[in-house]
Amino acid sequence: MRIETIEQYLAVREAMEPIIVQGKTHKIAIPCANTLVVKRELVIANTYNPNSVPDDKMDLLSQSIIDNGFAFPVVTIYDPDQQAFVIIDGFHRFMIASYDYLGLPYIPIVVLDHDASKRMVATIQFNKARGVHQVDLDADVIRGLINQGMSEEDISVHLGLDLETIHRYKQLTGIADLFKNAQYSMSWSIVEVDDAA
Repeated sequence: MRIETIEQYLAVREAMEPIIVQGKTHKIAIPCANTLVVKRELVIANTYNPNSVPDDKMDLLSQSIIDNGFAFPVVTIYDPDQQAFVIIDGFHRFMIASYDYLGLPYIPIVVLDHDASKRMVATIQFNKARGVHQVDLDADVIRGLINQGMSEEDISVHLGLDLETIHRYKQLTGIADLFKNAQYSMSWSIVEVDDAA
């Protein structure tokens, strides 16, 4: 289905049936079964993706799309405040579709129903799962997730980071306020020692 306007998307999204498959331990959603083809101008980049691709890889991605088609949709969320689809994963596919490369007026997208924290986590998960990720920007993502109210333990589980790394990132960003709710304990305990022993 081609989507020309946000109004058209809003009208059809209620009729879209989520596809869910029961796995061994979890129910797994298959959002790519509900891929939409939308006007590229309805899609915008996010502000937090710590991922970069060298020019030669962009050229390869362009050639791959020419040779194989647009086989992987851009993963987005719908943001009602911006009246746009915000990219979670697939920014470089989105760029290849631009007039600077292939000049595609439409791109395939999948729309996930994620809040701000969950979509930031998803971006990092997608990047790390592919092994392409700029570590130096992780600290800013950690800051954003903590500011969204996500606990260090949840960040650890969802991003595959240990707590020590999360603490290091918090220190790197120079944000003492991120430690304001931390539980501290005394590092020394005073005990009585019997000299007679």
